[in-house]
Amino acid sequence: MDTKYDLHSHSYYSDGDLSPEQLVIKAAEAQISHLALTDHDTVEGLNEARLAASKHGVELINGVELSCTWENQLVHIVGLNISSSDPLLRAIIEQNKRRRLNRAEAMFEDFEQNGIELRDSVQELLVDRCVPTRPHFAEALINQGYAKDKKQAFKRFLVRGKPGYIPMLWPNLNEVGKAIVASGGVAVLAHPMRYKLTRTKLCRLIADMVSAGIKGMEISTASTDRQQVIMLSKLAEQFNLYSSLGSDFHSEHQPWARLGQAAPLPKTLTPVWEAFN
Repeated sequence: MDTKYDLHSHSYYSDGDLSPEQLVIKAAEAQISHLALTDHDTVEGLNEARLAASKHGVELINGVELSCTWENQLVHIVGLNISSSDPLLRAIIEQNKRRRLNRAEAMFEDFEQNGIELRDSVQELLVDRCVPTRPHFAEALINQGYAKDKKQAFKRFLVRGKPGYIPMLWPNLNEVGKAIVASGGVAVLAHPMRYKLTRTKLCRLIADMVSAGIKGMEISTASTDRQQVIMLSKLAEQFNLYSSLGSDFHSEHQPWARLGQAAPLPKTLTPVWEAFN
């Protein structure tokens, strides 16, 4: 198998559809040689994924995607090649888990005040594997007939001013960067184009994240176009960043984010796997 990386993917331990084993099998079918499982704020699926990877000829890279805030904006940082048992990383993960659980309870109560009961429907989706996320609530709303699809669910609910919207207080950029570095991992800014920042503001974010020990950035994702890759590549060179790529795969029902769909990195960049021990 030729070398092919996908360093951003999700299983049903966070908000993906597939088990870690199913995810690894799909990666092997897509001829991915190196896969990072980067579930949101959890590392619970890594052992299962590693066992499956050893059976299917895939090199598994320990990963996690942590939520944090920067200038009052939600930002996602991927940790790659982490030690999943590191106490500081575990502490951040546990804090974010508690935040998610507290938000979920507040969301249930907010929906109930609007005459919508979602507890049982959401719990059926979780099966004790993970904590409720907004996509779980969106799917529950679809299953109960309140929305026809996730786009409509997020338009009618779950956003500011609508039933189910509960703001979150995440750790800051420095806390997350410090935890990933302490675990021996490389911290990477996930999907930078998704935040809809001006180039000036994106440069400010990059400068701050570098100060926090976050030395990488996703250059190629399933949704970045050629001009965006060129722009991000220039920023990676300007700030001396490691470059990463990944599909951000969640589901086979999302054709815009297929496993292995991210284009190869430009050869002028330093790929993040060169920083792995």
